[in-house]
Amino acid sequence: MKKRASYMSKKEKIMEEFQEEQVLLSNERTLLSYVRTSLTALVFGFALLQFAAYNPSFTTLGTVAIAAGIGILIIGLIYYEMRKKKIKEIENDVEDD
Repeated sequence: MKKRASYMSKKEKIMEEFQEEQVLLSNERTLLSYVRTSLTALVFGFALLQFAAYNPSFTTLGTVAIAAGIGILIIGLIYYEMRKKKIKEIENDVEDD
């Protein structure tokens, strides 16, 4: 019976480690979503700037799209670091208990 109890504790430890990795990977996926979205806005902005010769209002729209892409990237990086720090704090609190 004792072997079963030690086996369960090993299994629980493994599951806990997987859950920690899952949270970290989820945070990285979220960052990649921000990067993908910002790159889309940047490419769209540069494409609009290419059409500025035909219509001057495309210059304004292109510049706004590029600024939005840069802003989205910065926000994504800030959120990523904030979440990463919070995850580490939670892990340290759990380890201390």
